[in-house]
Amino acid sequence: MIRRASLQVTIRSLRAAPALLAVLCFFAPGPALAQEGAAPSAPDEDVSVTAPQGAFPEASFEASFRKYGPHRNVYSPYYSWDAAMALDLTLFRKRAGAVDFGAVFQTAGTENLGSQVGVGGTGYILRAGYLRSLSRTVTMSAGVAHLSSHLTRDLDDKTDEQRRKGRTIPDVQDADEYNVVYLKAHLALEHWPLEPELDVVLEPVNFRFDFGRAPYARPLYLGTRLALWRGVRKTVAIETQHEVGNNAFNYFCLLLELFPQAGHHGRFHLFVAASPGRTMHVSPNVGALRDGVAAGLRLRFRS
Repeated sequence: MIRRASLQVTIRSLRAAPALLAVLCFFAPGPALAQEGAAPSAPDEDVSVTAPQGAFPEASFEASFRKYGPHRNVYSPYYSWDAAMALDLTLFRKRAGAVDFGAVFQTAGTENLGSQVGVGGTGYILRAGYLRSLSRTVTMSAGVAHLSSHLTRDLDDKTDEQRRKGRTIPDVQDADEYNVVYLKAHLALEHWPLEPELDVVLEPVNFRFDFGRAPYARPLYLGTRLALWRGVRKTVAIETQHEVGNNAFNYFCLLLELFPQAGHHGRFHLFVAASPGRTMHVSPNVGALRDGVAAGLRLRFRS
């Protein structure tokens, strides 16, 4: 029988509305890069002077849609596409220190139930922490993140359909809920070739609010970004996401960014992505992720 945890994994990341877009997408790590047309800044510029100060000084919003390709595995009937919305909000900043809040809502879709679009489940990630800017390109943060997912009747119907066909009902190794303490470092080398960005997240502690035994959480996350080519108001980049530990994953995303914002990535992204393997993953860093090949689109706006 399918474990609720296992199929909640497919629902894991963000609750985006299926009708939000109409193509394909995934999300990736990476804060601000200098875009074409942005005023260059001195590497040693004091962030405590240049960054907006006070209550709610900055925010970013992202919406994405991702559709998996025809190469199927045992999870394909239950996880055929996903859509997501994400909000990152600076609640308050004083000089180089800031209180940060993030939320990701994801919907994972099954293969169609007859002529009906199936929604397998929804999930969300909530994150709150303290962020310290060591320079304009280096930040450190620490806080707590929570991930939770919820299944739907469509998923039950799809499971019943597959069982009637004599198909194996898969299980998922990862849990459907996490509460982790995290330590994160972000580095953006704007003046280096390919303008590399790096996110490293350590999650040494996973806990339950009722003080019961918490499930295993992979302790190390790594996200990277390289700008392969820049044209007039367009960029080709590659982003990767990796987690180390049991049921580890590697995710690679090649994207075209259009309509850049001054000092930030483009507003509109088209991408193709791949995750080697034949299983599924649930993570407080990326939400739900199914191995395979996918394509999609992403919209990203920043104040």
